[in-house]
Amino acid sequence: MASFKATYKDILREALQRADFSFVLTDPRIEDNPIVYASDGFLEMTGYTAEEILGRNCRFLQGPATNRHTIIEIRDAIREERACQVSILNYTKQGKPFWNLFHMAPVYSKEDGRVVHFVGVQTPLISKSDHDSLSLGMQCFCAPASVNASFPTNLHSNVAHVDPCKHSAPVDVDVDEDNCEVKDADKGKAKSSVNCVLSELVSKCKGVGVTETRCSTGLGGERVICSSLMLSLTKVQQSFVLANPHLPDSPIVHASEMFLRLTGYSHEEVVGRNCRFLQGPDTDRKAVQLIAESLRAEKSCTVKLLNYRKDKTPFWNLLHIAPIRSSSGKVAFFAGVQLEVASVEEPCLGSETSPHIKQLGAVGAVRVAVRSLQGEGLRRVHKSE
Repeated sequence: MASFKATYKDILREALQRADFSFVLTDPRIEDNPIVYASDGFLEMTGYTAEEILGRNCRFLQGPATNRHTIIEIRDAIREERACQVSILNYTKQGKPFWNLFHMAPVYSKEDGRVVHFVGVQTPLISKSDHDSLSLGMQCFCAPASVNASFPTNLHSNVAHVDPCKHSAPVDVDVDEDNCEVKDADKGKAKSSVNCVLSELVSKCKGVGVTETRCSTGLGGERVICSSLMLSLTKVQQSFVLANPHLPDSPIVHASEMFLRLTGYSHEEVVGRNCRFLQGPDTDRKAVQLIAESLRAEKSCTVKLLNYRKDKTPFWNLLHIAPIRSSSGKVAFFAGVQLEVASVEEPCLGSETSPHIKQLGAVGAVRVAVRSLQGEGLRRVHKSE
């Protein structure tokens, strides 16, 4: 609920309640990408109450005959932060299977281009074998005259009306995906429904606002790492930054909370800048040169150098830099792990319990997080069948 209220105005809830189709909003910035809003149509279609589903991942709709490949397709779209449309077999609270055309689309922040929510619309489908036995099928719902004129009328038109007596598929519904008929009209309705929800979110948001397309200025676009990777990186409890060498001046695209506490800078003051802002008048130029040479050679290095916090106080930093490669073997990022030491003479290397070993562990965790995701430069290598 806090996720929804922090981003949108109170009038949005009233507007969304007038939508007579099934949809949810999820927040990928929260662990497990939970549902933060569910329409009345979704509750009617699935048989759940709002209290039972808010805060949960949508996987509770899956069942024994849900296609695993379809689930992977949805997960990949979430990781890549892109739209997708698939037909999927889900299950109501009572265990009844039903086919629906699931259309998902990301909602981006205008401020920094990050995905703040995903919109997921469920359009009920009828399998070919059940088409003749179900005389009602999908209906077009037209907006009543009492609907506020400020609300887009196309949010109601050309969308399947959710009726609890109509959408509950029989227990012996045909679960064979080949018999699930998806018409062009169904695809159009699903896309139209998503666009209408997006229009409402954009027009009734707080602050800088949200948008349907990722911004290409400021910290948007390539300067933003995806929410799935962000969540994985927050689990690495060490001071580190991630820099993108494919952008001019290799700017920081992620900084851990421990890095911010160590240096005294805020997230906004760090992201988008090269790490050299930590250097000062007494920083060893030879150490800086060694770092530059390692970056050019795409190799790891460990150095001790004098850095400076935001308040200009110096501290000795045991810095370990390592390339983070994608599954294709190309360098996607550079990770820099910082460790404050008492002096330049303090021994830190050699033993298995040394701080340097912990730094290597942090780099390993970052590598696992990056390689588990898809996206620009990070796409999995699919074996040909």
